[in-house]
Amino acid sequence: MKIELICTGSELLTGRVNTNAAYIGSRLLALGFELYSVTDVWDREHDLLCAFKRAFKRSEAIIVTGGLGPTFDDITVEIAAKCLRLKLYTNKKVLKSIKDYFLSRKVDLIPKINAKQANIIDGAKVLENRLGTAPGQMLRFEFKDGKTKHKKTLFLLPGPPKEMSSIFESEVVPFFKNCVVGIKKVVGIRKNEVLHIFGISESAVAEMIRPVLEEAKFGVCKSVEFGIIANASIVDLKFSVSGTNENLVSETIKSLRSRFDDILKDYIFGANNDTLASVVGRLLLENRKTISLAESCTGGKIAAMVTDIQGSSLYFKNSIVAYSNESKIKFLEVKKETLMKFGAVSPETAEEMAKGVLKLSGSDYAFSVTGIAGPDGGTKEKPVGLVYVGFSDQTKTKSFKFNFTGERNDIRERSANTVLDLLRKKLISLKANDH
Repeated sequence: MKIELICTGSELLTGRVNTNAAYIGSRLLALGFELYSVTDVWDREHDLLCAFKRAFKRSEAIIVTGGLGPTFDDITVEIAAKCLRLKLYTNKKVLKSIKDYFLSRKVDLIPKINAKQANIIDGAKVLENRLGTAPGQMLRFEFKDGKTKHKKTLFLLPGPPKEMSSIFESEVVPFFKNCVVGIKKVVGIRKNEVLHIFGISESAVAEMIRPVLEEAKFGVCKSVEFGIIANASIVDLKFSVSGTNENLVSETIKSLRSRFDDILKDYIFGANNDTLASVVGRLLLENRKTISLAESCTGGKIAAMVTDIQGSSLYFKNSIVAYSNESKIKFLEVKKETLMKFGAVSPETAEEMAKGVLKLSGSDYAFSVTGIAGPDGGTKEKPVGLVYVGFSDQTKTKSFKFNFTGERNDIRERSANTVLDLLRKKLISLKANDH
């Protein structure tokens, strides 16, 4: 099935990251599908009309995000109806739900422009939006290409990520799961796996797994595909297998995973929906250990990643964001002499920061991070990207030196990921010693 995504909104063409595309692409991949195309388009009639016509002609399922709001530039519903030559009608049930939404928030005067969100394309199914006022819509239709008619499915989803993902999970996912059953009967099955790798470059991963890729060309399954994507020093290795024999496809996926495990070893930190933070959290729980943090150049980023995981209060004690020298001295008991002699970005300071937060929190482990994220502040001796990570427990304290490249956010992201990976390896070594 050829699936296409159209994302509307001028903000997507002026520098904003398209998180909706990343979410939808990953969820479809987990269901055994891939996006054929992703188009970011302005909220302009001509541009949107061209995008719709092109998508309706070449794809079987079209997902559209954005443009369902009440303002003048929210024109997705109108343009979709115009392209398909269908009428709009006011859905009274949707209109009532919009009014109830405002009343529940004690808003007596309901903006008249919100009534526009009750306009539904004739024949479309309304997809309930539990988090906002704009409902989604699903439309099954026939599109004529020359003399041939093709059956298509159109999904219109809100642009705000939380609203979009809520409707996607409740309405769109079941649709594609049903499609999987139908596809299996006709052309076979497809299974996917994603391995997450840290501590090694994208090119190094590609070189190491080349023998496996070469062998896969001559495999017994119908199709084996691979892909590598790198972001902030995390490398995602994606592979999918399709065929007509489910047991054979499953065995091939299992065999590939085993081969990659043997080659990449501990560089692999997780699979599919795992993150460094979720893996670390799981290991902390298994080992009954707690962690505290002292952050400088990362500004609380590591703590945010850790506490994004549900249940993190069971293993996360606290984080001190000690950005200034004064705060390092006051809250972490870093010696003034240490800062004057070695500087804030030094192994000595990193170690004292880790010892300070360990003492303050009473955790089993403590990590600190101090560095120069840039773009300014670097010198010949201490360039931008220089980062020291400190570690302390009840028996020892030590530090690690790193030189990261990239922009400010890249360096901060790499620093945060590095701390989590150091903790992951520490916890893995504990499990190994237990055995």
